[in-house]
Amino acid sequence: MNEILGTGRTFRLRINVVAGIVCALMALPLCFARVNPFLRPRSYAAEQKTKLADLRERQVALCKSLGRHREQLASLRAGLRKHKIRLESAGNVNQRIAELAKLAEATGLAVDGVQPGEANRLGPYTMVPANVQATGTYPTCVAFLRALKQTFPDTSVDSFDLTRRPDATDGSAGFRVQLLWYTTTGERTEK
Repeated sequence: MNEILGTGRTFRLRINVVAGIVCALMALPLCFARVNPFLRPRSYAAEQKTKLADLRERQVALCKSLGRHREQLASLRAGLRKHKIRLESAGNVNQRIAELAKLAEATGLAVDGVQPGEANRLGPYTMVPANVQATGTYPTCVAFLRALKQTFPDTSVDSFDLTRRPDATDGSAGFRVQLLWYTTTGERTEK
């Protein structure tokens, strides 16, 4: 019987030793600084506090920027309501081309050609490109663009090219501007 009891104590001792080893192995990761926050150096905590302060400063700056952008958006919307532009029909393209040519000539440009492009539909609107080629001095080109903005607020400049002609003695240059005319998608309307 003592033999049986003796082996039982040995067995319990072995189980206790194995359980102790398993517990020690399970607790071992807690001894490393990456797992146990209490073992991390104080510099790590200071570094994290600095990062948090930087993120808070960035948040404050972004909130201020967002506020400014919201104010600008409200101002732009108010301006759009105040200066609402009535768009014409894309069917009036020939009339617009003639008006562009007259405007270019009235500002002192010698018109070489005004060519409309293929209209592109953008939801409820249609965008009609127009290529204006003319000859004139730089001041006349600037005068044309200024007059264009005032006369046709529904037209924007997509690209602009001014090339000096080497044979010109009067300072004239070749002028090419790609315009975008924003219109409604409705049928032709007469003025």
